Amino acid sequence: MTTKTLEIGGMTCGHCLRMVKQAMDGLAGVTLDDLRIGKATVTFDETQVSVDAIAEAVRDAGYDVRSTQ
Repeated sequence: MTTKTLEIGGMTCGHCLRMVKQAMDGLAGVTLDDLRIGKATVTFDETQVSVDAIAEAVRDAGYDVRSTQ
């Protein structure tokens, strides 16, 4: 299991939090550890999903992934 923090642009409210959570919930092997406006910390199984796929899901939800740490 790998843990990463994604810095996410464009999040401003509770609706944004729900949209990002929904995007993460749709990915197998991903656990959302912490979600705040502008940042999400996730733990994921690299055999099931990549950090790039997680970032893409967030982008598909309408937000910008600025960095992953």
